[in-house]
Amino acid sequence: HSDTLTITMWSITARLLSLTLVLHITQGARASTNEDRYPSPRIVILGATGVGKSSLANVLVGRDKNYGGANFRNGCFKVSAGLDSITKKTCADQGYWLGDTSKERFTVIDTPGFGDQLLAEEKTIENLVTTLRDQVKYVHVFIIAFKQN
Repeated sequence: HSDTLTITMWSITARLLSLTLVLHITQGARASTNEDRYPSPRIVILGATGVGKSSLANVLVGRDKNYGGANFRNGCFKVSAGLDSITKKTCADQGYWLGDTSKERFTVIDTPGFGDQLLAEEKTIENLVTTLRDQVKYVHVFIIAFKQN
């Protein structure tokens, strides 16, 4: 299972890096047109189910790490103690770095976990790529979260 997850993560990383390059090249001059909806910098958090992607996203925007996901659909930014995937779709939120309103706003993108069911991986990647390509347009940083042993 660990080897499959590692291969899947490398495959996802390669797809996202090529997507980022394509987005950066093709969106270039038009990239700032959605800055009001997705203020820069734009941070995408990736990782396996249960590693704390939503908790990290919540902390980055100044919410409690165990935020219940109110006002978000598809489990976005919702934290659960269980091992089942809560986040079902890729979604973005904006906030101030660590909740400090004296800082500029930025965008954090919460993503579903990888490694749940290999058959669902294709749809998860497709949703991630579509959201980044069609809505967010470009990304500054990809964070790959791992579970600490």
